[in-house]
Amino acid sequence: MFERILIATDGSKHSERAAEAGIEMARLYGSAVTALFVVDIGKEYGLLGDLISKVADDLIAGIRSNLQNQGEQATKRVEEMAEKAGIAVTRKITEGYPAEDIIRIAKEGDMNLIVMGGIGVTGLDRFLLGSVADKVVHSSKIPVLVVRKE
Repeated sequence: MFERILIATDGSKHSERAAEAGIEMARLYGSAVTALFVVDIGKEYGLLGDLISKVADDLIAGIRSNLQNQGEQATKRVEEMAEKAGIAVTRKITEGYPAEDIIRIAKEGDMNLIVMGGIGVTGLDRFLLGSVADKVVHSSKIPVLVVRKE
């Protein structure tokens, strides 16, 4: 039923709980897992407004590099969890808008299930579920499992 599971991670404890649930489902169904981190370009450029200078360019490069590193760490953690459970896993990091890219990549990868945390790095329960997770739940044609905090 769930041959390919996309686990969207932002590196937070809540997305790690979601990864645990997704990996357990993969173990039960014999599924393959893709760990996805989306570098949110909205955050990157929203912080800078319309500044277009050498300092801003350097700052953008630093922010992008930092977010890429966060993505490497987050997807590596999911990869380690999946390998420990004997689950085939691939890692993917992309730049874009998280909700849109999660849905796009799930569709392009012919995923059967999207797993994600209900609260992300902001920790603002109402805002985040009203944000990325909410957008994915309401826009995806693929089933979505949202794992809430304990």
